[in-house]
Amino acid sequence: MSETSVVISSPSPHVLQVAINRPEAKNAIDEQTRHALIHAIATGLNDTDVRALLLCGTHGIFCAGGDLASMRDMTEQAARTRMQSGHQLIKLLWYANIPVVVAMERFAIGAGAGLALVADYIVAGENARMSFPFLQLGLVPDWGATQSLIRKAGWGNAKRLVLDRASLKGRALLDLGLVEQVVEDDCVMDVATDKALEFSRLPQLAVQQFKEATRRSTQDIETALSAEEDDQTACFLSEEFEEGLSALQQKRDPDFFKDSSGE
Repeated sequence: MSETSVVISSPSPHVLQVAINRPEAKNAIDEQTRHALIHAIATGLNDTDVRALLLCGTHGIFCAGGDLASMRDMTEQAARTRMQSGHQLIKLLWYANIPVVVAMERFAIGAGAGLALVADYIVAGENARMSFPFLQLGLVPDWGATQSLIRKAGWGNAKRLVLDRASLKGRALLDLGLVEQVVEDDCVMDVATDKALEFSRLPQLAVQQFKEATRRSTQDIETALSAEEDDQTACFLSEEFEEGLSALQQKRDPDFFKDSSGE
C-alpha cells in the first residue's frame, strides 16, 4: 500500500499539483484517499497564493475509479457516508474559483471519469480512455457524472455513453467535448502543467466572476448531487449491484435477470 495516498507539490509558486498515489490499485480511490484529496484541495483553495489547481495521478495513471473492495455489503448509512464524502470533493472542485486542470493519463474509469469531468480543462493522452461502466455494476453514474456528462456531451450522447457502458479514447473524447486537449501519451503531464501555469497568470477576479457566471447558467448542483446520493445509495444496497460486482471480480458477464433466490 502507498505510504501517502495523495502527493502534493507545486510545479510553480502559484500552481498546486495534487496527485492520486495508489499505484498498487491503479489509483482507485478508497476512503483514505477521498479524505486526503478533500483536505489537500480544500487547503489549496484557501491559499490565496494558489491561482490554479492541477489534478493528476502518479505512475502515469489518472484514476481507476472507486475502490471496489470497499463497496460490498455496505449498510445504508455507510453507502450515504461514502457518497457524501465523494460529493464533498466534487463540490470543492465545482465551486473552485480558480482554474482546475486534469492530466488524464491511461484511464479515468467510473468515479475517476466523474472526478475528471468536473474540471475546467482536461488534457488527455491519445490512448487514454474514459469509461462509464456504472450499469455493468448495477449502479448509476456518480461523483457528479449525472450532471457533468450532460453538460459536456449533451443529453443524447450522455445517455448513449452510459447505456453502452462506453469506453472512449482521446480523439473520440475530444470530438464529444469531454476533454479539451489531446496530446501524445508521454506529453500529458508537461502539457497539463504548462496549461495550469498559463491559467495561473490570468486575472483572478475576472476568472472568479466568469466561473460563477457559468455555474449560474446550469441546474442547481446541490439538488442534483442530493438526488444522485439517494439513487446511488439505493443501488449500493441492491441485489443487482451485488451481482454486478461479483461478475466483475469473477471475470464473467453479469446476470441481472436472477431472482432473489439466485435461480
